[in-house]
Amino acid sequence: MSQSAEILFGDIHNHNALGYGIGSLERAIDIAQTHLDFFAFTGHSSWHDMVPMEGGRESHWLKGFEKLKSGWGKVQELIADANRVPDFNAFLGFEWHSSRFGDQCVVFADDFQPLVYPDHISDLRKFCRQKQALMIPHHIAYPEGHRGVNWSVFDECCTPVVEVFSEHGNSEHDRGPFAYFNHSMGPRETSQTVRAALENGFRFGFVASSDSHSGFPGAYGEGLMAVHSRGRDRQSIIQAINNRHTYALTGDRCLIDFSVDGHLMGSTIAAGETAEIAYRVECPDAIDVVEIIQDGGIVHRDYPTAPVDEATVPETPFHVRFEWGWGPWGDLALERIADWEFDLTLEGGKILDIFPCLQSGPFDEDRRHRFDRKSDHQLSVISYSSRRGAYRQNPNQSLVVKMTGDPSTRLNVNFKKPTEERSSVTVEQLQKGSVTGFTGPFPKECFHWHRLVLPNESRVSGTVTISPGSKRSYAYLRVKQENGHVAWTSPVFMNYA
Repeated sequence: MSQSAEILFGDIHNHNALGYGIGSLERAIDIAQTHLDFFAFTGHSSWHDMVPMEGGRESHWLKGFEKLKSGWGKVQELIADANRVPDFNAFLGFEWHSSRFGDQCVVFADDFQPLVYPDHISDLRKFCRQKQALMIPHHIAYPEGHRGVNWSVFDECCTPVVEVFSEHGNSEHDRGPFAYFNHSMGPRETSQTVRAALENGFRFGFVASSDSHSGFPGAYGEGLMAVHSRGRDRQSIIQAINNRHTYALTGDRCLIDFSVDGHLMGSTIAAGETAEIAYRVECPDAIDVVEIIQDGGIVHRDYPTAPVDEATVPETPFHVRFEWGWGPWGDLALERIADWEFDLTLEGGKILDIFPCLQSGPFDEDRRHRFDRKSDHQLSVISYSSRRGAYRQNPNQSLVVKMTGDPSTRLNVNFKKPTEERSSVTVEQLQKGSVTGFTGPFPKECFHWHRLVLPNESRVSGTVTISPGSKRSYAYLRVKQENGHVAWTSPVFMNYA
């Protein structure tokens, strides 16, 4: 990865009961501090051109706006207090709704900032300029006039990035995966997408955030962003976003370097007849394909190398995913929340890092996911799972362990909840296939050791020469994992001066 910057992960668009979501802000901050480097709370603030709805249902939104307004002092205090935790950054923000101009998430660089209620996007932009705040378009691919982005009023000032993915779906283009249907006001419209805007000469970077309405920042599969930041402080993170040194992820935390002629993602450069792209991708799961997109078309594809011999485990780190959940569903009248408590230990191996993959459902104000690294060989986990309120029907929680070992390395899980159970597998077994365990007879919950992910399956790097010529051109990288998760780097913009 880049030697001059650190890759940090965060979610700068999410909601809770201080608006028209659910859950306390205290809970949201606690969750963010459990598994993110930074987050912003962007409470629902206003909708200046909302029309009356059948049966007075606009009260749902209006009551949410009033909750944020009356609780804004509390919000300011809690966000400021969250910044006292080492190696974690919290940002104050709000979401401004507009049928005509599209929704905008305002994110402040500093604490104790005011709410504002403009009726025109130019006034909102003026305020953001004065406060040096970010103004990020959200769910952009909805039709214009229906809270989709209004590209006719787009301005790079205060808007260095746009949200390419959230729990609404994928805005890259109208034929991509993750169509708009969840929490949806309609389908994706071609002219509203990232691809259409780039083709029309607009310049912006890519981010993703969850837009979770259940007070769960960083919800797995609902959107996550990464920044190449020169520091772990708020100003460094804001500067990285303003420089478009960002990339968007659906969930899995891929580490990505992408540059053109040595200039990092998001840069604007002068290019000659040819330019050299360099990329390096390391994912927590098996990579399907890495693609370079130039001016709307795929100009290069790269793939993982051929599998190594099954008996060979490299000395370099590899990944193991452990997943828990499943269980009874509503049609059986047995739907419930299952509490999990277990210890994971390694014999003959070493835990280097862990990557929690936490679903936002089920909502519970008091339950938490906890991951306690006892040593390089032991990890204690407290968690919960349910089909109730599961995002896109996935009830499961999971954890990716980055580790070292050899074929004889043994991974043990000792369960205390939901039942007393023990599972033990070797690295050699997981090279050959996955292993499943059950907490009781059908339809009780179960757990699953995924097949081992070796470095040659999860890392791709290379260089490729493209030909921008003297014309304006852009290029970005997209990586797809075999499990369906996707990441997009911000483009590098060539000859835009």
